[in-house]
Parts: sequence; C-alpha cells; structure tokens
Amino acid sequence: MIVIKSGVTMGIEGFPIDVEVDIRPGLPGFEIVGLPSKTVKESRERVRSALRNSGFKFPSQKVIVNLAPAHYRKDGASFDLPIALGILAHERIINPLSIKNSIFAGELSLSGKLKSISGILSLAELAHQLKFRLILPIGNFEETKLLDDDIFLFSSSLKELVSILNGNSTPNNPSHVHISTASSHESPVIRGQEQAKRALEIAALGRHHIILVGPPGVGKTLLATNAVHLLPPPTRDEIVTLNKIYGADATINREVKFINRRPVRTPHHSISQSALIGGKKGKPGEITLAHSGILLLDEFPEFNQATLQSLREPLDQKRISISRADYTLTYPADFWMIATANPCPCGYYGSSIRLCTCNSRDLNRYRRKFRGPLMDRFDLFCYLSPLSEKELQKEANPWPTKTKGSIIPKQIKASSEAMDFLYNAQKTLHLSVRGFKNTHKVAKTIALVSRANEVTLDHMAEALQYRFENNEQFMV
Repeated sequence: MIVIKSGVTMGIEGFPIDVEVDIRPGLPGFEIVGLPSKTVKESRERVRSALRNSGFKFPSQKVIVNLAPAHYRKDGASFDLPIALGILAHERIINPLSIKNSIFAGELSLSGKLKSISGILSLAELAHQLKFRLILPIGNFEETKLLDDDIFLFSSSLKELVSILNGNSTPNNPSHVHISTASSHESPVIRGQEQAKRALEIAALGRHHIILVGPPGVGKTLLATNAVHLLPPPTRDEIVTLNKIYGADATINREVKFINRRPVRTPHHSISQSALIGGKKGKPGEITLAHSGILLLDEFPEFNQATLQSLREPLDQKRISISRADYTLTYPADFWMIATANPCPCGYYGSSIRLCTCNSRDLNRYRRKFRGPLMDRFDLFCYLSPLSEKELQKEANPWPTKTKGSIIPKQIKASSEAMDFLYNAQKTLHLSVRGFKNTHKVAKTIALVSRANEVTLDHMAEALQYRFENNEQFMV
C-alpha cells in the first residue's frame, strides 16, 4: 500500500488528508472510499484517462483508494493528482521515496494536463506547518506570489511531474515578482452632500457602521460604493486572508488569480440567510467575503428582517461560527457595514421636491423596520436631502481622498464638559449602553479627524447628531 499526502480546506484552514492506494489481484475495478463527494468519485474516470493519455498503463487489477481520515467529507477535484501518483508509485513507475515529505494537489484533465485548483494559500500554510514541499499545477503560480516560502514545485502535466520526481528533468519554477497592494479605481466627481461625505469619512476612519437615508436619486448608493476609496490599502496579512477566503469557495468566479484590494460586497435584498452569513455546504457568506472591506446593504428595509437580525452576532464578534451536524467552521467577518434606505415606501417622505403618497399605516409598518437591536449597531445615521440648483452648478472635486489610518489612539480623552453632555444625552435620548459607548468612540474619531488632543463639547455634539435617535427629519 502507498500513502501520499494531500490536503483539503475546511473553512479557510488547510487540513491534511492521507491518500491511501492499494492495488490487489481480482476483477478490474476502481473504488474511492472515505466519504468522497460526487466530484471526488468522478476522479476515477479523470485519473484513468489521464494515465493512459500520458503514456502510462492503468492497472488491470482491483484499485482501492481511501481518503483518511474517513469521517470528514472530501470535496473538490484536487485529489486527482495524488491518486494518480499513488497508483504510479504502487506500480513502481515512480520511486515511492520521491513522494515523501510532499503535499500533492491538482486537477487532471483527460489528456493528463494539470488544472489549477482553489484553496492554495490554505494548503501552503499547512505545508509550512508540516515542513513539507507543496506540489501544484503551474496555473496556481500567481496566487503563491503572496507568500515568501520557497516550498513550491509547479508542473504543467502529469507526465512532466513524473519525469521530475524520477530525476530525469529539473523543475522550471517561474520567478516570483513582488506583489504590491492595490488601491481602488480613480475617484469620481460627486457634487454636494458635504455632510454625508464628512459622515462617511468619520465612519471610515473609525470603522463605524453607517446608514444613509434619503429620497431616491440623492446619491446614497453612489457615495456608499465609492466610500472604499476612504480606506487605506490592505496589509499583506489582510491580502493573504482575503485570498484564503475567496479560495475556500471554488464556485466564486474570479477574473484575477488573487485579490489585492479591499472588497465591496453588494448583496441583493432577496438574499437568503445562509448566503449572507454562510453555511451552505460550508461555504463562506457575504459577510466573510466582505472581510476587511465593505458590506453594502442597499435598500436596507427591503431585506428579510430575520436575515438582517442574523448580522447582530457577527457585527459584535467580527467572526461567524457555522455549526452543522457533521462540521463546525469559523470564518472571519470583520467588515465595515454601510446601509442605504428611503425614508418611506414611496421614498419622498420629508422631500421638498415631491409629495409623499404613503398613508400612515404603510409609513408605520415601514418605520418598524428601523427598530430593534440591529439599528443600535449603526454608529452614524445621516439624512441626505435633494441637491439644490446652486449645488448642482457648483464646481466639484473628485471624492473621496484616501484616509491614512483607522486606529483611534487610546490617549485621546474626553473633557468633563463633553462627558457631562453625553450623560445628559443618554437620559434624554434613552441611549443603550452600546449606543453610549459607540457615541463616545465616534466623538474620539471626530477629534482625531480634527487633530485635537481631547474630545471637546463640539466633538461630542457632532457625534450625537449622527445618532439615529436624534434625527428629527426621520423620526417625526
């Protein structure tokens, strides 16, 4: 029996799998056991054809492949390569010693070519921990640029890899080029809405969740989608984590081989709870795909309320734990949430340009969607009014310009006057403990934007004006 090392991603972490290959006398057959998925079972035909088309003879005996440990379900086509090499090692076509201290992963085409797979960075971390070499298809080279480890060996085909393992040829790994972080595209010109722009700048610096409310066409979505320009470029560690996240789901269609900018996820309001928070077949949800970036909930009141309420725990814990009957996974979910909404079903409540057509029942039903614990997680609430003729004619500059940080120094203290003002506001506005704490944080951010040494009364007053409970334009 031959044992060859491979791996699988569970969440965003790599997990070692032993591919055990045994060939015994008997009627010809090819079986894969160890809780393989349908994709893994189909490896039988891919491996059989790849071996024959690469010039190797498939054994005319009983071939048994076990994926251990057997109690974990295995999915994906990455086991094609280790299964094929296990068969060749069993037949002594390659030296069994050449596959020691190595992890193999790759999908085989029927011709024997190696196709790229997902979850490479997770497997690379696994190989680094085990101090093993990682053998991959050449198509995965781009993703490995993010890592400094020299643990990779790339190949374009099964035949080429066999030649390398037998010492008949040398690997020709491409040279790594340093990958820098990327900023977002050029900022557009957005006229007016200076208060909303300032609120977003404050929110971006402190990673405060914000909701923009206003009539249709005032620029809520435009401002929200371009707020990513306010964030600094992702760090190298954040880029690695993002690529591990996106590599955990092979169904995600990516035009590039790696992610090097902060994501902006804009799920439609019809999204299901499992698609938002994750869990369907163990795949990450939108809140994880938005990690280190922005989760934009456009038309916030139109989302299913049960789906929205499921965001409460991830917003507090910065991660999501998904427990099912046969697995428990933990994904990171540290995102900046921006929501947009109309003030009423027709969208024109309080508007100076069009009359609201909503009756009191519809209005009350709509307003109830803005209540509850989830709304308390929003640190800033900003109402956008339609632009005046003067604002439309005013020359505008590109917005936004990027901020340079997101950490509020702990040494910034609030003055006694500012704290007294906040204590009085807590009684008047009935702020929760979370609301009190978050208002204090927003005031610190405003002080940081103003380059002040302490939080003054003006800073605290501005922070309170962004509280949902204090907005008279919407809460009349």
